Amino acid sequence: MDLTRLAIISKKEFIDHILSKRLFWIMIIFCLVLVIETASGVDDYNNALESYKSGTSGEYLLFQPSALRVFSGIVSSIGVDGLGIVIGLALGFDLISGEREGRSIKTILSQPLYRDELINGKAIGGIMALTAISIAGFIIIFAVMLILGIVPDIDEIMGIGLIWLITLLFMIASFTVSLMTSVITNTSSGSLILALAIVFIMLFIIPTGGGALGTYLLVGDPPEDIPDMASSAQYAAYQEAMDEYNGNSMAIYGFFNTFSIRYVYQQITLPITMPSGYVINKFDLDFVDSDIDQTIEEPTFWTLIEDQWIKLIVFIMWPVFFFGIAYVRFMRSDLR
Repeated sequence: MDLTRLAIISKKEFIDHILSKRLFWIMIIFCLVLVIETASGVDDYNNALESYKSGTSGEYLLFQPSALRVFSGIVSSIGVDGLGIVIGLALGFDLISGEREGRSIKTILSQPLYRDELINGKAIGGIMALTAISIAGFIIIFAVMLILGIVPDIDEIMGIGLIWLITLLFMIASFTVSLMTSVITNTSSGSLILALAIVFIMLFIIPTGGGALGTYLLVGDPPEDIPDMASSAQYAAYQEAMDEYNGNSMAIYGFFNTFSIRYVYQQITLPITMPSGYVINKFDLDFVDSDIDQTIEEPTFWTLIEDQWIKLIVFIMWPVFFFGIAYVRFMRSDLR
């Protein structure tokens, strides 16, 4: 593989993305959503900060809200609502299949160019375009925050950078899915349909269906209800059995949820954007008194690594896995 040719292909793909009407409309929609969510997030941050200082919040806040709380709604739009997935799929679903439909793939490969340079160049060009989109979006977020009077400190700026990196990886994961389907299928429409089917399976079928099936096979049915006039010993035994069942069921569902890039993205960003909610969920706190407050520390970057390292590995694994399939399939495909 010649690095000069790889750089030329990557640059060409990046420029094609940047100058395309598709990316223009993606940027408009992406920026509009980010502006709306940022304005809403700033309002939520101001209300949470005022409630924390006055102690009159309906939401229990262990720690003083930071400017990173503004990103809670942004992360939800990109991950839970699927905006990041749509952007990734839109940039990759016709990279190879589009060349096949235009009958230009043979002409391209008839040049002094190797297949690995072409597939790697297209991937790098797409990732560069996603990087540009995400950087532009986060610059707009930062600008809106400054306009509305929110000035992040150094630690918060580092947190924003971490959210940006996680968001970029999230979009790259969906991009590699569409790149893989673009290699597998012969048409762009077929590639898009297959990519949407894979994403649907990853987001809904595996987490929900796998969790339900795993619970049924490994844990069995929940304990039978006890009669209303049961003794305290019977109630205690029932409660213990139910707690064990719920714990095992949650562990199985948690395992299958790691196959959902949307769930993993949400879980990784939660300690950054909503540290109070993350700690309360982590320790299963129904209420917290002042003595416990003093013993609980706010999550840090190293806390995130320690608590979420499995999810981080899975999060990084998905783009590598899908691109690996695309690479091997393209290198062995018959282009005649």
